[in-house]
Amino acid sequence: MEILEITLKSKNNPNVFLVKTDGGEYTLHSDSIVKFSIAKGQYDDEKFVEATLDSSQIIAFNLCVKYLNASIKTMRQVRDYLKKKNFEDVVIDLTINKLKDYNIIDDKNFATMYIRSNPNFSKMKLKQKLISFGVNSSTIDELLSEVDEYEACLNSGRKFLKSKPIDEAVMDKLNRHLYSQGFMWETIKNVMVDLISN
Repeated sequence: MEILEITLKSKNNPNVFLVKTDGGEYTLHSDSIVKFSIAKGQYDDEKFVEATLDSSQIIAFNLCVKYLNASIKTMRQVRDYLKKKNFEDVVIDLTINKLKDYNIIDDKNFATMYIRSNPNFSKMKLKQKLISFGVNSSTIDELLSEVDEYEACLNSGRKFLKSKPIDEAVMDKLNRHLYSQGFMWETIKNVMVDLISN
């Protein structure tokens, strides 16, 4: 293989370069260029493959750190994000393992925070949401065993009733609302009694 040209890919990112070879064009990170001594001229094919894999991992990891800066995500969300960015499966796996090693992604931590930030969700609704984010069932079940379903239903009921008159029509709507949120009839009945009496 012959490396024909190495140029900065974008002025916005001084660490990413476009490497033109007699076999095509490749995006390489500056760290990989230095690490593998990439320069114009003849270059070992196998070593270049290693350099491109190394570079893809660095770029993927850096993208994930920016992506995760806004809010924490699950492994599935990170995997989907990297797939949309067209990274190969091997790069995605290596990147996710590195993020886990650095405790940057942790599905149990994500689930714990999600449950805490939604104190008026039923266990059923929490489970559905967490499964959709890719958290495994055993982790969800473990965390949901600590959730007080009655308290969650009460919170949801209070939120619904805020600034509303407590009359038969409103209480009927509340009953249907709580059921649609995944609370059990027995829990709803007890909560309704408490809300009417307070």
